[in-house]
Amino acid sequence: MDKMIIGENAGKIWQAMKNIEEISIPELARKLDLSAESTALAAGWLARENKICIKQKNGVIKLFNENYYAFRY
Repeated sequence: MDKMIIGENAGKIWQAMKNIEEISIPELARKLDLSAESTALAAGWLARENKICIKQKNGVIKLFNENYYAFRY
């Protein structure tokens, strides 16, 4: 997948995560009309930039807003 597309999807996720405390990758993919694969790649990009956190919670991989995560865990 092209880095430009991953970057564009990362921007969509980052904007969406400003209003979301936590969400699974499949839930976010449906919300943004992206594939789960595209969502996971873009989420990894954002996690590398410390803009979101990715953690496993109750057996499900969840994305957390970085600010929300800092205060809860």
